[in-house]
Amino acid sequence: MKTDVVDVPENPESYEFTVGQWYRRGGLHDAYKGNRQKGISSPADHPIVFVFTGDPGEEFGYEDEFRQDGTLVYTGVGRTGDQEMAGMNKRLKNHREYGDAVHVFEEVRENPVSVVSYVGEYEVENVEPRELKDENDEYRRAFQFELVPVGGTQTTVEVDEGGSPEELFHAAKQSASQPDTTTASTRSSSDSSRSRSEPVRQFALADADGVCQGCGEKAPFETPAGRPYLEVHHLYRLSDGGLDDPENVIALCPNCHRRRHGGKNGDEFNQELIEKAEKRNRRILSR
Repeated sequence: MKTDVVDVPENPESYEFTVGQWYRRGGLHDAYKGNRQKGISSPADHPIVFVFTGDPGEEFGYEDEFRQDGTLVYTGVGRTGDQEMAGMNKRLKNHREYGDAVHVFEEVRENPVSVVSYVGEYEVENVEPRELKDENDEYRRAFQFELVPVGGTQTTVEVDEGGSPEELFHAAKQSASQPDTTTASTRSSSDSSRSRSEPVRQFALADADGVCQGCGEKAPFETPAGRPYLEVHHLYRLSDGGLDDPENVIALCPNCHRRRHGGKNGDEFNQELIEKAEKRNRRILSR
């Protein structure tokens, strides 16, 4: 992963950004224009939409989350009151009609200048109105977009779902070691971008064995397949360590998952989860 900060791609008109590369947000806007403050920015003279996500948005009423399959759940623009399907929200929803490619960036640091890490090219799969709190802690209607990756060639690793957590851990490690060939100009089925994360998901759920690794309680209900329902949480964001590594995941009940992403002490809780995962990883790797 490249962590040197650059302003724009070598050839700005190619719209080819490197996954994991750090960019100065101001440099992107100097090159392409577009709103410098909002989470969604659509430069008028370019067929692109920039989507910016990160932890600082939570204090402004934005609940964003990367799921284990790579899907980004992204809250639309509008800090207070009901959000409207207009402006940048409409532009993102209808990006195909406008012929725009959606490029997702995740905030690495905010000060002294905003630095973002390129996550990849996405497309809107669904959008739903939901009741979420705004920056004044009052409930309002907000739009949550489900964005799925459209670029990337991933390698599928066959995994025996009946294997032990240790076996699944090493299979997931093998999957995580496969090179990522994703570029903004590479298009394939969004399913391909999920194939590599499947072994990681299987490991996290097998290791939890139906018990939330946050609160220690049993899964609150079962899936239609009769399996305990838990959600796989990534301890570090893509820009901090990557999505597809078994050392970076833990299984949580929905309540604990929301506590991490929407709770007042979410960062402190995440640190507790990191310590639990590190202890688990040492145990597995020592065998």
